[in-house]
Parts: sequence; C-alpha cells; structure tokens
Amino acid sequence: MKKQYIRYGTIFCIVVLLAFSTAFVIFTKNKIDDFNLHFNLPFTTANIDYHDNNADGQLEESVIWSWKLYLNYEYADRTGFYSSITDVNSGEVILDSFEQGIHKGDAAIEKLNQMAYEAGIEGEKIYKKYDGVKTKKGIFTSTSVLICLAKEGNIHVSYCISGKPFASVLKSNAMTYIFMLLGFIILEALVVVSFVMLYKNQMNYEIRNQKLTRGIAHELKTPLAVTKATVENWDYFDDDRRKDYSKRIVNEVDHMSDMVGKLLDVSKIKEGGNKINKEAIDLRKLTEDTIKRNGELIRERNITITFNRDEKPYMVFADTEMMNMVISNFMSNAIKYCDHIIMIQLNRNGRKIDFSITNDGAKIEKKDLDKIWDIFYTTDKARTDRMSSSGVGLSVVKSILDVHKAEYSCVSGDKGTEFKFSMPAYETA
Repeated sequence: MKKQYIRYGTIFCIVVLLAFSTAFVIFTKNKIDDFNLHFNLPFTTANIDYHDNNADGQLEESVIWSWKLYLNYEYADRTGFYSSITDVNSGEVILDSFEQGIHKGDAAIEKLNQMAYEAGIEGEKIYKKYDGVKTKKGIFTSTSVLICLAKEGNIHVSYCISGKPFASVLKSNAMTYIFMLLGFIILEALVVVSFVMLYKNQMNYEIRNQKLTRGIAHELKTPLAVTKATVENWDYFDDDRRKDYSKRIVNEVDHMSDMVGKLLDVSKIKEGGNKINKEAIDLRKLTEDTIKRNGELIRERNITITFNRDEKPYMVFADTEMMNMVISNFMSNAIKYCDHIIMIQLNRNGRKIDFSITNDGAKIEKKDLDKIWDIFYTTDKARTDRMSSSGVGLSVVKSILDVHKAEYSCVSGDKGTEFKFSMPAYETA
C-alpha cells in the first residue's frame, strides 16, 4: 500500500510539474516574442529617406536620434547597438556610436563593430546582401541589421543591434518567476503532505480495524469457551449444578449481547445513525438516579460515595439516554477500579456545567491516559477483575461527548483517577 501511495503521489507531483512547466514556457515564449517584435525599433522607426540625394544634415540627425531613442528604450537592457555613417568611396567612418560614447553590451558591440567595418569596406556588396532590414530572431540571441545608401550610393548608413531575449525576459520579470517558483514549491509540498496524511490516515484506519477485530475475538473467546465447556459437560451435572451453570451461561450471553450492543452504539453514533433528541435535562437528577441504581453494588463493596452539589438544577441541553450512558459508564468504572472512595462533583463555571467523578483506585500510567478512550482498551486489572469489562464503555462515552461537542479529560495520580466533562449550561426562561 505504501508503494501505491508513493506511485500516486509521484504522478501528482509530475502533473503539477508539467502544469507549471507549461505555464513557464507559455509565459516566457510570449515575453520573448514581444522582445523580438520590438527590440530593433530604434532604427526601424527612423522616418528618413536615405535615397534622397538632398538629405545632407538629415543623415547625421537621424543616426543621433536613433541612439537617443535606443538609450531610452525599454528593451535596451541585454542588447548591443551600433550605428554609423560611412563614405563608401574612401571607407572613412564619418560618424559612429562609439565616438558618441552611447552604446551598451560590450560583447555584442564588438561583434557589431566588425559588421560595420565590413560595411564600410564593402558597401555595395553589403547593401545587396542586406537589402533593407535583415532580422534573425531566436530564443537566446536575436540580431537585426539595416543598411541604407544615400548620395547616389556614396554614403553608407548602417544600423546593427543584437539582443539576448531570454536573459532580458528573466531579468525584467524576475519577481514573476520568483513567485511562480514559490507557488510551484508550495503546491508540490501540499501534494506531498496531503499524500503523507492520506497514507497515515489509511494506516491508522487499518490499525483500528485490526485492533477491533482482535478485541472482538478476545472478548468473545472467553464467554464462548465457558459456554461451550458448560454445554459439553451438561449431562454430568446434577440438578443443583445445572441451575448454577444455567445462570453462568445466561450471564455470559448477556455479556456478549451487551458488548455487541455497545459496539453498535459506537458505530451508530460515529456514523450519525443515532438521532440525537436534545432536551433540557438536569445532570444533578441524572447522577442521583445513577447512584441509586448502583446502590446495592456500592454497599456490597463497602464503597463510600460523596456527591457534592447544591439543590438547584444543573441544566444542560442534551440527549437524555446518551447522557445517562455517559454517567453510568463513569460510575461503573469508578466502582470497578476504586478501593473504597468515590467523589462526584457538579459545578457551575460561568456559562458551563462541570461534571467530575474521582475514585481512589490505582494510578493510570501517563502512557495509557490517551489510550483509555480507544475501543477495547482495558488495564490489566480490568482483565482479572471479577466484574467483567469489555473495554467498549469509554469509547461509547467519547463518541457521545464528541457529538455533544463537550470538553472531556482524564487525570490520574497517586491520589486517584478523575474523569470530567464540561457542557454549556442551559438557560431556562
């Protein structure tokens, strides 16, 4: 099962990776396309007819204007730009961007300088080769060259620009990429954590089922064995012993029936199958009735029980049958595990009613305190006590208190063990 969760988790992580990779590629491609569309605008937007023989001063003005435009251009970063006016006949560079000191991207310009030099030496040849604007657009490098002739071919005007689209896009959109990366990491982490939690929950579910199966088998084994042994030897019993063993069989069957009933209660409560019929009930009266029902057992075991409360009602809004099960289970456990003293207390704590029951029995170890609410959990003493214990009772209590959204806990020390719960007080009109 672990391998299955790892496999599905890996698939989900790959899906997330592919989704983010696709988003990254689409976003970056759009930005690179935008860069390649505009990076050579400083010279392609020059509105000068270089073939006009009367364009004397306009040539230099146009070149200088293109430099200024480039310097204020949003795509200037990560690009190199070179422009020049060259006398084709003599090869003399009349004006270039190096003399003006306005250029960027040294590595790119070194390459462009060579192109301008060749343009000055082989003006006519270059002109034919680069008829108009020649642009090469790429992901990592893009170049664009514009070569024009003026003065009847005697003056050569060249523009060269080289850019790095990918590097430029990364730098200008750094924060966007950082947030995309953080989003990817967070989402991948959520996928991993989710699958780990699903795996742990599944394992806990299987462990609980295993405990439940073992618990049922253990609890049914003893009464079934007793019943089987009694039935097998029935013919050898006299009438008096048959009466005695008949009672034992009935007791064992009652024990199994009670345990199955409690298991059904736990299941129904957890699944919401038990309808909660809430009404105003008095915890004081409910507790007094529980004490009376257990009066014979309390006297038989020589237990001193103290119930601290006042005469006013302690009203809560809850299901009467369910709360009766809670208090009865607490009382049954207290009688079962105490030495001789049980103390019950009801308190009004602001808008809440606090119930607690303490017995002077053996201390519950700290490591066991969280387990006592688990189904079929019992202490060693409970397994040998003459009062049968299924270990289901406190699980029923927990389920009932959970559906009533009550707060509950257990505290155990050298002076005894205390169970308590707290519920909102019901204010009568």
